[in-house]
Amino acid sequence: MKYIRLVFYILIILFSLFFYFSIKWLDLYYKGISIEQIIFHIRMPLEGTGKELLISYYSFVIKPVFIIIINYICLMVLLNKYNIHIKTKDRNIDFSAVLIKEFTFIINILSVILLLITIDKLVYQYDFINYFKNTLDTTDFYEKEYINPASVKYNFPEKKRNLILIFLESIESTFFSITDGGSFNEEIIPELKKLARENIHFSNTQLLGGAYQVSGTGWTVGALVGHTLGIPLNIPIHGNAYEGYKTFLPGAIGLTDILAQAGYQQRFLIGSDKKFAGRDTLFQTHGNVIIKDYNHYKDIGKIPNDYHVWWGFEDEKLFLFAQEELQELAKSNQPFNLMLLTVDTHHVGGYICRLCKNEFSEQYKNVLRCASKQVYNFVKWVQSQPWYENTTIVITGDHFYMDGTFIPLNARRSIYNVYINSVIEPKEKNNRIFSAFDTLPSILDCMGIQYNANGLALGRSLFRNTKTLLEIYDISYLNSEIIKKSKVYESFLYRED
Repeated sequence: MKYIRLVFYILIILFSLFFYFSIKWLDLYYKGISIEQIIFHIRMPLEGTGKELLISYYSFVIKPVFIIIINYICLMVLLNKYNIHIKTKDRNIDFSAVLIKEFTFIINILSVILLLITIDKLVYQYDFINYFKNTLDTTDFYEKEYINPASVKYNFPEKKRNLILIFLESIESTFFSITDGGSFNEEIIPELKKLARENIHFSNTQLLGGAYQVSGTGWTVGALVGHTLGIPLNIPIHGNAYEGYKTFLPGAIGLTDILAQAGYQQRFLIGSDKKFAGRDTLFQTHGNVIIKDYNHYKDIGKIPNDYHVWWGFEDEKLFLFAQEELQELAKSNQPFNLMLLTVDTHHVGGYICRLCKNEFSEQYKNVLRCASKQVYNFVKWVQSQPWYENTTIVITGDHFYMDGTFIPLNARRSIYNVYINSVIEPKEKNNRIFSAFDTLPSILDCMGIQYNANGLALGRSLFRNTKTLLEIYDISYLNSEIIKKSKVYESFLYRED
C-alpha cells in the first residue's frame, strides 16, 4: 500500500510538472500561439519536426522533469530505508515517517499550485473554454458564405499562364519600418519592400500592410489550407485523416485541384520533411502535386545523406533547386505551377546560413535581412528568363511569426503579400481587410482565369470590388463562426465518389 501511494504521488508530480513546464516552454518558444495550434500539433506525429525545437523541448521540459522525479524517488527511498528514530520521555518518534509525511504534503500542495497555474494559463491566455465552447456549437455560416469551387465554371486564357507561388515562412508586413507601415525602427526587409512597392501589394492601411490571421490558418499547414483551399483547418479533426494517412480534406476543392483539371504540371518544393503535419497528403490529395522535399534531394544525391541543418536544408539550396526545376518545367508545352515553402525564417530565431551577414544585434533580424535578399534575387532571376512573360509570381507569408517576444508591443500585425506580372490591375490595393482565404480567388484573377462566381470557398478576390468576409464581418465573429460545427465543413472531410 505504501508503494502504491508513492506511485500515485509520483504520477501527480509528474503530471503537474510536465504541463507546467510545457506551458512555460510555449510561452518562451511559441508566445502568442493559439489553442487550436497546440491541439493540432499534439495530434500530429513528430516525424519531420525540426531537431532544434525537439532539443529545446527536451532541455526545457523533459530533462528538468526527469531530474526532479528521480531526486524525489531517491529521497523517498532513502528515508524509507534509513529509519531515524528520536526518543522522548513519552514515546519513540519515527522521524523518517514524519519527514516523509510532511515532505509529501508540501510536494502535493506545490503540485496542485502548478496545476492551477497551468489551468489558469489555458483558460485566460489561450482562451480554452471559449474555444472549446465554439467547437461544440453549430453554425450556418458556411451555408451562407461558402462558394463551392466544384460548382464553378472556369475559363482559362487561350495561352495558360504559369504560376510560381512562394510561401514565405512567418513573413509579416509587420517587419517593415514604422514609416512604411510596419512596427520596427530599422529597415529589415528592404528588398521585400521594393517588390511590394513595384508590384501589386494589398494592404489593410494606406501604407504597406497585408492580411489578417484568422482561426485555422495560424500555423504552416493551416495556412497552406487557407491560401489554397480558401477554408480554415479546423480542430478537432473529427476522424479526418490528416495524420499521415491517405487523404487530406478530400471533399474540398482548391487551387491545385483547379489547375490540375486544366492540365498544369505542379510541383511543391520544401527544404524539410514533407510528412510533417501532413503536407504530403494535402497536396497529393489536391491535384496529385509532385512533392520534392529534404529526403527527395538526399535520395537523388543533390545533398549528402548525412546533411542536415535547421529543418533539413537551407533556403539557399531551395532557390537553387527551384531554378533547376523551372528550367525543366519550361521545356514542356504544358503550363506549370511551382510552389515553394521557405524555412530559414522559422521560429525561434531562424537559421543563419552562409549568406547571412551580421547587420543587426538580434539574430532573427539578420535572418530576415538575408531572406529578403534571397527572395529578391530569385524573383530577378525569374524575370530574366524567356518564359517569364507568361508567368505570374505570387508571394505570401504563410502566417504570423510565432515568437511573440520579437514583435513590438501593440504592433498592428499583418501578413506579407505581393502579386507580380498580373494580367489585371486591382480596383483598390489599400485599405482592404482580408485573410488567407482571399488568396485563392485572387490568384485566379491575376492569372486571367475567369470564373462565374463572386468568390471561391470563403475567399473573395482582392482584384474585384467584391467585399471580403472580413470587410463584412468583424474578425472576432468570423473567428468564432468558422471553427463551429457545420455540415458543409463536414463534407470536406470525405470525397463523394
